Formats: sequence, structure tokens, C-alpha cells
Amino acid sequence: MPRRCRPVGILLVAALAGACASTSTAGPATPTTTASTTTASTTTTVAVETGSTDIGRPDRPARLVAPEEVTAPAPLLIVLHGYTSTGAQHDSYFSATQQAASRGLYVLLPDGTSEPETGKQFWDASPACCNFTGTPVDDVAYLSGLIDEAIATRPIDPERIYVIGHSNGGFMAYRLACDIAEKVTAIAVLSGSDQPTEADCTPSRPVSVLHMHGTADGTIGFGGGQITASFPGAVETMARWAKRDGCDATPTVGPAIDLDAGIPGAETRVSIYGGCEAGIDVQLDTIEGGAHSPTLVPESVGTDVFDWLLAHTG
Repeated sequence: MPRRCRPVGILLVAALAGACASTSTAGPATPTTTASTTTASTTTTVAVETGSTDIGRPDRPARLVAPEEVTAPAPLLIVLHGYTSTGAQHDSYFSATQQAASRGLYVLLPDGTSEPETGKQFWDASPACCNFTGTPVDDVAYLSGLIDEAIATRPIDPERIYVIGHSNGGFMAYRLACDIAEKVTAIAVLSGSDQPTEADCTPSRPVSVLHMHGTADGTIGFGGGQITASFPGAVETMARWAKRDGCDATPTVGPAIDLDAGIPGAETRVSIYGGCEAGIDVQLDTIEGGAHSPTLVPESVGTDVFDWLLAHTG
């Protein structure tokens, strides 16, 4: 492990301490209910299992949670935690399953791979971040398989697959958008970054991208930096995705919003890249003075992040 990498992990542990102090645990699955889906010529009744269940490999299961009110086929939101954290902790941080309850979507809470000696969990979003120990793992294949299994076993709409990731999870969200764009409709990234070079990302189709980043982020710098490899800053990342998605090179400024409860007022500047391919959006939310793990306003996350994701269909 390069000596320069370890301080990032230490800083990230401290940054997540406050955000992840409260964890959520999923209870046992509740009895199955039914929901109806209607086409022009037929009506099909499908089983919707509410509560939670495990899917994935026996040695690496992931928790799939469904709210009580699901209209099938339903969207799927995948939550990707940061380095050293867990899916349950970031479920709490983003208020994901709580927000899902009023939005009728499934939430998938996978965990990364544990480092052999420390047990700290990470996503291998190589080459940028954060496989410090060189552990053999293919997280793109792992998460792709979870998407396939979720769709095969639950009434999930394959045209509405969304990913939200923080820090290392944000890097991983970009890897998915780059490598399996055909399975990902839109992503939301907080305090993460794109792959080191434009050549490292060749998505098979456009993906809508919402990037949120604090200008005072001391772990994953707003202006870019280096972990296991260099990573671009937030503005360059969005410029790349605007180009990939056929958007205008220069964004327009939207109304400011309040994402960070720790900063007074509407501290977040919204930059919208117009002219994208039909149905595609690219947006940069700059949290002025925001840190690596901002104190998120749950209502704003619901309306400005989750509803933004849900507005997109593949």
C-alpha cells in the first residue's frame, strides 16, 4: 500500500464518525402482499415481498428492502457506502429506506470487501480508489450480479435502476456508470470522483449524473487529487459527463438549495448542463464550505436527490 493512501482512510474514518453514529438494521421479511400491473391488453398480479431479505452470494449477501407500499414494477436504489463504513450505516446517513417508504422503491444495501488485516470495508473502484491492499475483487461484476438477481426475484423495473454513493462509494457509482451503463439509469454521487482519465470511462449509453461536493472537503478534494491514482475535481468530472451525455459545455445556474444542515441558508450552488440527449440530465451541486461528510438535510435529500433520480427512466 502506498504510504500516501493511509491518511485518506484515517480522515475518512473521522469524517464518517458523526454521519454514521446511528445505524439502521433491517428486520425480517413481512408477509407477502400483492400489487397489480396493467398493460394495454392484460392485467398481471405479482407478489411483492415487503420488509427485507438477503440476496447475492452466501459469502457476501446484500440486504434488499421493500417498503410496505410498492406499486410494481418498482424502481431500485443501490446505496454504496464509503471506505470503512457499511451499507446499514449509509442507509441511515442518506435516510434511504425511510425515504423509500413514501416513494415506493426497493433499496439494496450491499457491503464492500473487508481488508485482510484491518477488516475495513472498501469498494474496488480501481484505478482511482480504494483497494489499498491489492485484494483480488471484481465489484463491478458483483454489483452487476446483484442487479440481475434483484430484477429476477422481485418486481423491479430494469429501466429504473439508480445508484447513490458517498466517497469510495461515489467512485464505485461512477465505475458502474462507466462499465455497465446499460444497467444503470442515473447516479447521485456525494464527495466522490470519476476515473483518472477520460479514456478510463467509455459508457455504452448516456447516464444521468448528479454530483454533490463540498468546497472544503479535506478527504476527496473538490479540485481533485490522488489516492491510489489521480482523480479529477468536481467541475472536470461534470464537464466529462456533460460531453459523454451530449450536453452543453457551459452550465446554467439554478436556484440555490439547502443540502447541508451545518451551514446556514441555501449554501448549495446548482449548475445544470442543458442540451443533453433526451431524458438525460447532468448537474453539479457545489456545497459552499461543505466538508467531506456534510450534515444532510433529510427533506432536501428526498426532494433534491431521490426525486431527481426517480425522474429518470432508461
